[in-house]
Amino acid sequence: MPNEALISSDPAAARLSATRPDPIVDFVADRLSEPARFPIREGLVQLNNGSYGVTPTVVGAAQRELQRRLEADPVRFFKSDLEFYADDARQALARFVNVRAEDLALVPNGTFAVATVLNNLDLSPGDEILITDHEYMATMNELGKVCRATGAKVVAAKVPFPEVTPEAVVESVVGAMTDRTKLVMVSHIASASAIIMPVKSIVAAAMARGIESFLDGAHTPGQIDLDIGDLDPTYYAASCHKWLATPKGTGFMYTSPSKQDGFKPMVLSCREHEKRDDRKAYLCDFDYTGTNDYTGNLVVPVSIAHMGAQLPGGWDELRQRNHDLVVHGAGLICEAIGIEQVVPESMIGSMVGIPLPGVCEPGSLMGEGLWDRLYLNHGIQVPIWDLPGIHGRVMRVSGQLYNSVGDFELLAGALKSEL
Repeated sequence: MPNEALISSDPAAARLSATRPDPIVDFVADRLSEPARFPIREGLVQLNNGSYGVTPTVVGAAQRELQRRLEADPVRFFKSDLEFYADDARQALARFVNVRAEDLALVPNGTFAVATVLNNLDLSPGDEILITDHEYMATMNELGKVCRATGAKVVAAKVPFPEVTPEAVVESVVGAMTDRTKLVMVSHIASASAIIMPVKSIVAAAMARGIESFLDGAHTPGQIDLDIGDLDPTYYAASCHKWLATPKGTGFMYTSPSKQDGFKPMVLSCREHEKRDDRKAYLCDFDYTGTNDYTGNLVVPVSIAHMGAQLPGGWDELRQRNHDLVVHGAGLICEAIGIEQVVPESMIGSMVGIPLPGVCEPGSLMGEGLWDRLYLNHGIQVPIWDLPGIHGRVMRVSGQLYNSVGDFELLAGALKSEL
């Protein structure tokens, strides 16, 4: 007999009473505490977790199971099951970052979230969007597009590097706020320099002046403890594929409840016009934006549980372990090449930016010459780039569960021979 709930004339009632699919975390419940295995190519020293992350095999197995379920009955998956899985993912994230699940939207990545927020702003000619000069290039590109369309303009507060302090950052950003500032947008952890910004003080200063705040947390979840409820920004964007070790194409966006009415994704699905009494449009609109593979985000509960089970102290111990490893490793590298590490430890998470002598060189493979040589000659993957107007050449080194002190020792030796 057909399930009467699924053929009800009331769509909301049908979804509410639909048979709930088995949570995906149950599929790998007996494997969550097994040692995480990362499918890194043999012989590669991976010190660039910060760019794309690496997904452990248990999480990959959970995603493949969800993809199997999708293909077994695509119509039911997209019409009914997707919503249950999305709610499971939201609940796991909400507990992890201390915010209400209903205020989180699942998105493909932090870049998508940043673009979505910026394109939902009500901007007018002369409005100012205040950033720092450490922002990610995708953000700068989107800001340029939005400002060309609205007449708003970008103002950049200067943040010194590597001689930086939290107080200097706050002073620079707050000092650049004016009565025309519409939004203060700051990376929680800067991508290129890797410094942790003092965002709580910046958000508080903006709020005191009636200015909205937007934190780009692409690198934050899983790298440092994240408490969005305590930070209380207007918007928060994040990627999950880096330090939460989820599959690629995963992220979330927090939107203050006061801003959710009329807040829309960049793409509207065929369901956007439907109004439901049981579920707010903010969730409906973002959970389904067309026929996509949502399974990466749907295994977020598995990643959080699996990575959190790797050490006795859970995520707190994992974050501290990675931090201590990076700080120690940076010391080895700086000693090897004869420079001093001056970025305060309080502004370092699980990755650190090390200013190298000289300037960036042309490169054919990774985009920078020294980066190419470290990869091709030594089998070390570590990014090197410039910070325009700040420093000529910076190497960003990451530490994740799969790394050891030996990886940093190899990099230190390679740098001595290549510089």
